[in-house]
Amino acid sequence: MELRAYLRACRRRWLWLLVPVLVATAISAGMTLTAKPAYKSSMLLFVSAGTGDPDANSRRLNSYIALLTGPRVAEGVVAKLGPEVTAAQVRKSLSAQVSEGTDLLAIAAVDPSAARSREIVTTAASVLVTVAKGITPPSPDGGPAPSISILQEAETTRQPNGLARNAGFAAVLGLLIGATAVAIREFSGKTVAEEEDLRRLGLGTVGVISLDGRGRDEHPDQALAEAFRRLRSLLPGVTDGRRSSPRGRSLLLAGTSRKEGTTAVTCGLAIAMAETGARVVLVDANLRTPGVGRYLSLDPAPGLAEVLSGAARVPDVLRESLNGRLTVLPAGAQTPDPGGLLASPRLPATVRTLTERFDVVLVDAPPLNGPADAAVLGKVTDSALLVVRANRTRTADVEKSMELLERIGAKLAGAVLNALPRKLPTGQAWAGATQVPASDLLIPLDEPAEESAPVSGIPAPRPPAGVVRGRARVAQAALDDVARGKAQVIEPTSPAPAAADESDPEPEKRPDGE
Repeated sequence: MELRAYLRACRRRWLWLLVPVLVATAISAGMTLTAKPAYKSSMLLFVSAGTGDPDANSRRLNSYIALLTGPRVAEGVVAKLGPEVTAAQVRKSLSAQVSEGTDLLAIAAVDPSAARSREIVTTAASVLVTVAKGITPPSPDGGPAPSISILQEAETTRQPNGLARNAGFAAVLGLLIGATAVAIREFSGKTVAEEEDLRRLGLGTVGVISLDGRGRDEHPDQALAEAFRRLRSLLPGVTDGRRSSPRGRSLLLAGTSRKEGTTAVTCGLAIAMAETGARVVLVDANLRTPGVGRYLSLDPAPGLAEVLSGAARVPDVLRESLNGRLTVLPAGAQTPDPGGLLASPRLPATVRTLTERFDVVLVDAPPLNGPADAAVLGKVTDSALLVVRANRTRTADVEKSMELLERIGAKLAGAVLNALPRKLPTGQAWAGATQVPASDLLIPLDEPAEESAPVSGIPAPRPPAGVVRGRARVAQAALDDVARGKAQVIEPTSPAPAAADESDPEPEKRPDGE
C-alpha cells in the first residue's frame, strides 16, 4: 500500500486510531493511580582499589555492583531482617550505579514501605562491606588494601507515580495498535472508500454524495438539491440527447451487488433532470425486487412486465408522478420468470419507443453481479452508470462489473460513489432545522401526500429555482429521512442519494416507519 493511500485510510478510519489510544491511556492511568506508592532509600559508598590504576578501580566498582544485586548479598539481608522479606524481593528492589567520573557507588532500594526500603538498603550496604573485606586480597607490595566504606547514610524519598510517562507510553502503544489495525483492514477489506480507489481501477467518478460538509447557514434541502444538480450537469452526453439526434438518450443505472443505493440514485437523478424542463421517464426494470414505486409512493399498477409480455402498450402503463413533472414506467406485476421477460424482443422496441418520446430515459436495473437481467438491459441502453457504495463495495466486484459491461458492449459513463450511511436521520432529528421560505419551495408544504407503504427516502423534485422539500406524491417518510438530510458534493463530482437498498425485497424498518 502506498503511503499516501495509507494516510487517507487513517484519516478515514480515525476512530480506529483514537479508540486504542484512549483505551490504552485509560488503562495505564488507572493502573498507575491505583498502584501502591513506592519509596526509595539511597546510600553512597566510597570504593578504593588501593592502587593508582583507574582500570582497576573501574573493575572493582563493577564487581561490587554484581555482588550487591546478586544472591549472596540478598541472602545476607534476609538472614538479618528475617522472613518478612525474601531473597527474590531483595534482589528486585536493590539497584546500584557508579557516579560518573568518581569512585562513588550509589545504591538504592525501592519498596512500598518506607521503613522496609531503608532497612533493605542499610543492611545490604553492611553485608556488601563485610563480603568485600572477606574476598579482598592483601596488597602484594605492602601498600593500602582495596576497601569499601559507607560515605552517606540512607535517605528515603517517595517515588513519583509516573502518570504522565506511563500514559505517554500507553498512548504510543495504542496508536501503533490502531495503525496496525487500519493497515490490516485495508489489505484484507479491499473495498472502495473514495474516488482515488475508483481511479486506480480505471473508472472515472461522475459524482460523490455524502452527509458531511454542509455550510453553517445552508439548509439541508438546498444542499441535496445542489448535489443532484451537480450530478446531472456532470453526466456526459445524457442531458443533451435531442440536440444532436431526434431520439433521447437512455442511461442504465446499476450497482455491483445489492444494497448499493441504486434506486435512490436513479430517483434523485430523475428529479434533478426533470427540473430543467426535460422530458424524463424513469423505468423500473428491476422486475425481481422493484423499488421505484416505494420511493415515489406509487400504487401497484401494470408496467414493464405487462409491456414485455404483450399484455399492454407503453402509453397505457406510463404513470405521472410529482404533479406531472416526472413520468414513471413501473415494474408491473411480479412474474415467475423476470429473466425471460427481459430477454424478449419487445425490450429493445420498448426502449426505442421511450427514447423517441422522451429526452432522457433512466433505467433502474438489478445488480450487475447477479442474474443476467442487468446485462440484457445494458445491451439496449446508450450508456451505463455504475453505483458504488463507499466502504462496502469490494474492488473485485467493481472490476467484475466493469468487465461485464465491456463484454456486452455497454458504454460506461462513469461511477457514482454513494457515501451516504445505510440509515439516514429520522424526520424528528431534523425538526429543529431552519425552515426554507415558501417562495423557495417547488412543492407546497400543504399539498396532500399519498398513502403508501414504508419506503426509503428520496428528496422531492422542484423547479430550477427551488429546493428539494415538500411532500407532493413522494412518501412523507421518504421526505423526512433524506430530503431533510445533509448532503455535500465533493468536487469535481456530484452526488447521488442512496439510502436503503432498492433491491432488497424487505427493506430495513426505521424508527419513523420507513
